[in-house]
Amino acid sequence: MYLFFITVLMFFLLLWIKIQLEIKVIIKDRRNLSFLIVRLLHLLRLRVNFSIDREGKRLFSLSLRKTDSEIKEKTSLEQVWKYIRKLVNFYTNHTEPINFMKSKVRVDNFSIRSRIGTGDAASTALAFGSFYAFFSLISSHLNEYYHLQGRKLDILPHFQGPLFDLDLSCIINFRIGHIIITGLKILAKKVKAVL
Repeated sequence: MYLFFITVLMFFLLLWIKIQLEIKVIIKDRRNLSFLIVRLLHLLRLRVNFSIDREGKRLFSLSLRKTDSEIKEKTSLEQVWKYIRKLVNFYTNHTEPINFMKSKVRVDNFSIRSRIGTGDAASTALAFGSFYAFFSLISSHLNEYYHLQGRKLDILPHFQGPLFDLDLSCIINFRIGHIIITGLKILAKKVKAVL
């Protein structure tokens, strides 16, 4: 009897555990120092480094590796594109449960520091304006739908020559319970479709 109550109590505690994702993209001096950190209860921490490099004849390749490992798993841009298409297809098939999950996500921080220069004053101004407008739209979208707590846009034009520096940081919070509920809704939809 006590085991049952302890199991139920542990399950309800699991539902309230917060997960925090920190996304950091740093491009400086043509070097990419980007990573994703997943935190659970501020006790468990998993960091995955990723970088986008030019390799051989390919336009880009994506490299993923765990921080304490030197083993890199190479992914081509075509594989990333296929994965994005699968995600879009999954989203269109399960819009309602995913919208429930999206309504529970909170974005604590969204900050961008960047310097942009193309070597030509006119094209630098166009690139700067486009970049600023794009990230302003993302920031307002996060503010409207994900309850953005803090944002900082510090984008500057660089007229002295070609340059692209970027420091993007975003912290996303959600609960394990919301993931479980979303999964149950998707499962119920699939069971209903079979019956």
